[in-house]
Amino acid sequence: MNRTIFLILSMGLTTMMNAQSRDVVSRYVDSLQVAREHTSSQASPSQTINPYYYQMFFPSTYYSSAAHGVFTLDDGEMTPVDMQLMQLYASRPSAVGSHDTQYEGEQLLLASADTRPADEIRSVISQAKAETVPASKVGDDIDIGLEVKRPNFWKTSGTAKLQFTQNYFSENWYSGGNNNETMLSQILLSAIYNDTKKITWENRLDMQLGFVTTTSDSLHNYLTNNDRLQLNTKLGVKAAKSWKYTVSGEAKTQFLPGYRSNKRDKFSAFISPLDVSVSVGMDFNPILKNGNRLSVAILPLSYKMRYIGSDDENIHRVYNFVGRTTQQDYGSRLEVNCQFTIVKNLTWRCRSYYFTSYEYTEAELENVFTFKFSKYISSEVNTLWRFDDNRGPQHYDDNLGYFQFKENFTLGLTYDF
Repeated sequence: MNRTIFLILSMGLTTMMNAQSRDVVSRYVDSLQVAREHTSSQASPSQTINPYYYQMFFPSTYYSSAAHGVFTLDDGEMTPVDMQLMQLYASRPSAVGSHDTQYEGEQLLLASADTRPADEIRSVISQAKAETVPASKVGDDIDIGLEVKRPNFWKTSGTAKLQFTQNYFSENWYSGGNNNETMLSQILLSAIYNDTKKITWENRLDMQLGFVTTTSDSLHNYLTNNDRLQLNTKLGVKAAKSWKYTVSGEAKTQFLPGYRSNKRDKFSAFISPLDVSVSVGMDFNPILKNGNRLSVAILPLSYKMRYIGSDDENIHRVYNFVGRTTQQDYGSRLEVNCQFTIVKNLTWRCRSYYFTSYEYTEAELENVFTFKFSKYISSEVNTLWRFDDNRGPQHYDDNLGYFQFKENFTLGLTYDF
């Protein structure tokens, strides 16, 4: 019984809504025509502007007054707009995004019909415009939560590492051996400017210092097994999709004097040597996924200066600098830098350069494989190949020639910031 009554009421309500639809649309079109004529200043004094239908065309909102007007027993309370709103609520409830209780206490624009003549409304509007306060004179006592910041194109980062290894052998160990402890520390800082349009400027400072102790060395308590102080900078201006005009600079030396086991002679020292190079060319720098990086710089114009500030004669002899402190060369240079994530927590970083003055050649190839066990613990394998045929025949090896090789395996602490 109740279901039958509900169906009858629904059918009656739907019929009534359809009957009112054409009338609502025609009246709304008439209102738009009046508003258009008012805007063009052609409205006659007898015409009126009625914003009565704003509820239907503003962002969809549930108005409780519409439901009250439809279900009231007083026919005078039910308006065509209420009928159209209820039809929307019934057929497309998902399109209704808010409720009129959200706007309680607020004065809605065009909340009621204005039946004044168009000329009177036009006069009120003109007076309001004349009294409008310019935006420049509005006080700053209204906080809208808007904060404008200047974009920061700099990106800075750093990595600090401290890694150890230790070996101990008893005196009667069957295969022999030397007790030793090693320590390797590294701080890598970078500051990169990228305006995302034309200019990039990359700066990296690499500081490494490591020590090793051996019982077989009777002259030194420890020796340095890794010693580097290196600054790289590269300025790029976009030329094509992945190509940049680039100026590359490098300065490289070490912190402490370098010795060999059971020898008192110094083989290197702070700013002995100091290598400085400046090169001009093109840089191929494609955009790769997953944070991978690749840079191939072709630098046909390169200047290199080597300076030895120490007075130690052996250092001058090792670097073929007898009787002089400075050497300047011009040539060409190739630089390749890359970083790839092989699998999760395993990365490969490669750094290499090739310089030739067309009289001698100097090149390095460094590969670093890092495996992170956790956020603060990692293991690292570092291999470094070097070729330098400008150091004299006494450094020529029968097996390797002018090639030199160094390898480190470490496990320790890593902190990224």
